[in-house]
Amino acid sequence: MIKMTFRGLGLLILSILLVACGKVSNDSQKSLPTDFHAGKDYQVISTSEIIPQSSPKEIVEVKEFFSYGCPACYHFEAILEKWLAQKPAYVKFERIPIIFQPGWRSLARAYYIAKMLGVEKKLTPAIFKAIHVEGQDLSDPKLQETFFIKQGVNSKEFESMASFSPGIDAQLLRSDTLMQEDQILAAPTLVIDNRYKVDPSLVSGDPTRFLKVTDFLIEKVRKGDN
Repeated sequence: MIKMTFRGLGLLILSILLVACGKVSNDSQKSLPTDFHAGKDYQVISTSEIIPQSSPKEIVEVKEFFSYGCPACYHFEAILEKWLAQKPAYVKFERIPIIFQPGWRSLARAYYIAKMLGVEKKLTPAIFKAIHVEGQDLSDPKLQETFFIKQGVNSKEFESMASFSPGIDAQLLRSDTLMQEDQILAAPTLVIDNRYKVDPSLVSGDPTRFLKVTDFLIEKVRKGDN
């Protein structure tokens, strides 16, 4: 597997210590354990010394904290999409764009514009490719608008959504709040049931192990195990 490295990306908003995204390897191990341990393979998110007893859940929430500007998120995307296509119906998945540096705020806005237009699933692979393969600076609002229009988005619809600052700002504030609550220090990070989190540093950058741990935690939550 390829070793991960984390580089400082500047001051993380809201006084959270920044640990930058590292590269997720496309190599996978031949055999992986089916039992994982807190502190080694995943982390427990807790704001209290007392962890309440949990009951089985019919729906398990999984959040991906990511950024279009994050190289590790780009490398992880194709494998994540395959996982999403096969995930059980009881897994509720949500993406949360995060901001580890100023340019990522504009990219987070791009995600929410696409989401409000109902085209985020279609445009997400294209945005990743434009940034990480073609070298486009989609943090530039003008280039961002041009890109959306080239992807088939009506210019007036884009302008209408892009200018809807209260709606987008509310989404960005929620992202900031969730990032604090879930103690997000790296990207990509998967958070399961607001209780457990997995990031590349815990899985040596191996995306297969990343998702194996995630599956393990999903079933742990579903069964009501602590």
